[in-house]
Amino acid sequence: MKRKVSEVSRKERSDKKIRVNAALPKEVHDKLKKLAIACDKDKTPLAAEILEIALNNESVVNWFQTKYNKDEAYRIIVVKSNGNVHYS
Repeated sequence: MKRKVSEVSRKERSDKKIRVNAALPKEVHDKLKKLAIACDKDKTPLAAEILEIALNNESVVNWFQTKYNKDEAYRIIVVKSNGNVHYS
């Protein structure tokens, strides 16, 4: 007897990656490509690591919010706890 797809429930992985495709200007792509070659890494994981560093850096997050935030009610507060960064 075949099961319906909706009847099968799978546990979601805690380390699941979500794909984000960024369209980069040529100059930025060239810099990423050169850095990836210099670091002997593929461009995609290097870009992901750069994003992770930026999103976990209080100064970078605050810089973007100062530049682009239109509504203070949605301003993110960066909280550091036990070496981890959380948004509230």
